[in-house]
Amino acid sequence: MLTRRTLLGLAAALPFGGCRLGESAPDATDHAAAVLAAIERAGGLGFVRRRDRVLLKVNTNSGDPFPYSTSPTTVRTIARALIAAGAHVTVGDRSFWGDDDTAGNLEANGIAGATRDTGAKLVVFDDSIDWIEIDPKLVPHWKPPFRLPRIAVEADHLINLACLKTHFISGVTLGLKNLLGLVNARDRARPGNLRSHDAQLIHHQIADVHRAIAPRLTVIDGYRALIAGGPTRRDGSPATADLGVVLAGKDRVALEVSAIALLQKHAVPGEAIHATAPDKHPTILAARAAGLA
Repeated sequence: MLTRRTLLGLAAALPFGGCRLGESAPDATDHAAAVLAAIERAGGLGFVRRRDRVLLKVNTNSGDPFPYSTSPTTVRTIARALIAAGAHVTVGDRSFWGDDDTAGNLEANGIAGATRDTGAKLVVFDDSIDWIEIDPKLVPHWKPPFRLPRIAVEADHLINLACLKTHFISGVTLGLKNLLGLVNARDRARPGNLRSHDAQLIHHQIADVHRAIAPRLTVIDGYRALIAGGPTRRDGSPATADLGVVLAGKDRVALEVSAIALLQKHAVPGEAIHATAPDKHPTILAARAAGLA
């Protein structure tokens, strides 16, 4: 049941400048309610029709639990809602290109168990699946070939389930950067791509991915946030905070700006996220230059 305290923890992405944010005590039941209410206030899941193929792209950069990875509660909540609507749901990701154990990470962070609970299909984006090579003109900041999973490209709907967390190179890992996990790991690791994580180039590479494939809906789960030392437990001195906020929206750039503003409010002083105003963050500038919305 939604209480006034729970409702204070719900947030939905509105046009930049009108994003409603709030906080509530962390609670698994309230977390699920916050996810559903944020999506509903962002327009809902009515775009999904019976027998539609929906891919939930999660964050499994490591086996670390939420908020380092997508929350099992969020996966379970959204997958059940989609399956109830008659959709065919797949949950998928590939960890950091230097980590060959995505399947183990999915088990460790609870995403695999949550997926099984719903009856959805779990897929690791590795050599066992089909890949589609993307026209280099769409991704000019990548050294080709640049490949995306066929299951992502041909899905009727891609829903991006991101975390709210800091990153020692890019400043943040939110909705825009989360789609890097769709890119073939060997393509990511190629010199000139993500092997060196060029601190300037990476923002344009993130925007390129979104030129090649666009999520229908993005959910940035800040019910608990990583406010220092991201993106994993092994980077810097990590710190988390219970914010009780879930963001959702179809305008991925406006949503990202709102998420950066929220994370700046709570991030530890000295974190890279504090270097610019939210709408001047390098990923936002790159996204706008690429014509994203």
